[in-house]
Amino acid sequence: MTGPPWVVPIANGSLKPPGGRADSSGEMTTIRTTCPRCGEVDMGPEAIVLSVRQSGKEGSYRFTCPNCSDDVEKRADRKIVALLVSAGVDIDQGDAEGGQLLFDDDEAEDPRDSVPHGPPFSIDDVIEFHYLLEDDRYIAEFLASSGGN
Repeated sequence: MTGPPWVVPIANGSLKPPGGRADSSGEMTTIRTTCPRCGEVDMGPEAIVLSVRQSGKEGSYRFTCPNCSDDVEKRADRKIVALLVSAGVDIDQGDAEGGQLLFDDDEAEDPRDSVPHGPPFSIDDVIEFHYLLEDDRYIAEFLASSGGN
């Protein structure tokens, strides 16, 4: 089968060897992360240990900096966990059985717990607040009553 004269014919198999695998190039995956002391560092997936919480959505990863030899542990959200696993980083099975991670605080306090109870803040409240902020007399009275100058 021939195509238009301006198109160069390509022999079968000349673009990709038959039966060749996509990952057969022999190249290693390189992961770039940061060391608090050295900045950006590159390493292979075998140099990183990933620990995942029981929820499987987040965790932390650890590595020894190839430049300064410091042990570094960093948080890993859901996206980072997925990226590290897809790059070939093994999940540390020792922490999967209930081990405590550096950042694993199951009873983390929700900062919203300290919010006083009351009606939800509405768009009308925002508009009213906007007009109060433009009222110099109101601001002066507020500051005088709260002890500010």
